Amino acid sequence: MIYVNTLEIMQEKYGKDGVNNLNEVMYNIGIGQSTEILEMLDLERDLEGCAYVLLAMHRVFGIKSKIVHKDNHKIVIHARKCRWGGHLTKWNVRTCLSIDNYEAGLIEGILPLSKHEYTKRRSRGDDVCELVISFSGNS
Repeated sequence: MIYVNTLEIMQEKYGKDGVNNLNEVMYNIGIGQSTEILEMLDLERDLEGCAYVLLAMHRVFGIKSKIVHKDNHKIVIHARKCRWGGHLTKWNVRTCLSIDNYEAGLIEGILPLSKHEYTKRRSRGDDVCELVISFSGNS
């Protein structure tokens, strides 16, 4: 996967600063792409729109995920299959964090008063990655 290779090159060439810079770039790309993806998928600027944008982008990164809980204030997404622990041995915690930054940018670009938080991670030994998107309700 080209992204994993990019992350590895940034680490080798620029060290921790390179990875931090890439994380910031990924966050900004997420913000920049949020409206375009939302409109392309014909979704609303709400929690559900955030969730479906993430589900679509997960597929791009090779992540299989689904909504497991939804109410008016939060949506919980489980990712059961990704490149973690699979044939891509270079996919590691840094890769997950960088994608997390991209997701945070997407969410903030769609719904600025929302919160994007992983409560479980496969990279920490959990069976799933659990992502909670919540909204304060104040817009």
